Amino acid sequence: MNAVQKILGVLREKLKKSGTVGFAAVIVIFGIALLLLPGGGDDKKAQEEPAPEAQPEDVPFSLEETERRIAGALSQIEGAGRVTVLLSLRSGGETFLATDKKYSDRGEGAGREQTEDAVIVGSGGSSEAPVVVKRGYPEYLGALVVAEGAGDPEVRLRLLGAVTSLTGLGAGRVEVSPMRRTGAG
Repeated sequence: MNAVQKILGVLREKLKKSGTVGFAAVIVIFGIALLLLPGGGDDKKAQEEPAPEAQPEDVPFSLEETERRIAGALSQIEGAGRVTVLLSLRSGGETFLATDKKYSDRGEGAGREQTEDAVIVGSGGSSEAPVVVKRGYPEYLGALVVAEGAGDPEVRLRLLGAVTSLTGLGAGRVEVSPMRRTGAG
């Protein structure tokens, strides 16, 4: 913030000394100075940072893996103990591929025939992959959380809050229940 304040101070002085012609020059210099500030126009840092590894593009959505990851995170909540998570889906994570549409005439009066093929790209070697245009995220229908510590209302509330945050489900679509005790008792 200090660098911006210094630049603004210099600009104020220049504006007082210069006329209308100098005003345009000062604006241009100010724009260049903003681009040189950290985070202002330096795209190298954004390009060098790897993308988050939450769900890599080449790994399809796995309901079982998602349930396992959520259960692992929930079991870290104090008092939760062992946790099992079951999720039901309204729709799965769909993948939309780039397609190439081709039209051909069927003959006189028969109309046109349309074929649609996925666009495939190679990586220079023998491997080829379809071009992914968009990945749709799954839409959850409901969730069941069974936890050792869910008998404690405070733990149950924390588990409920975590699951609603992770899935986007309303509290009425998430059931949190205590785990059955095993062994002699």
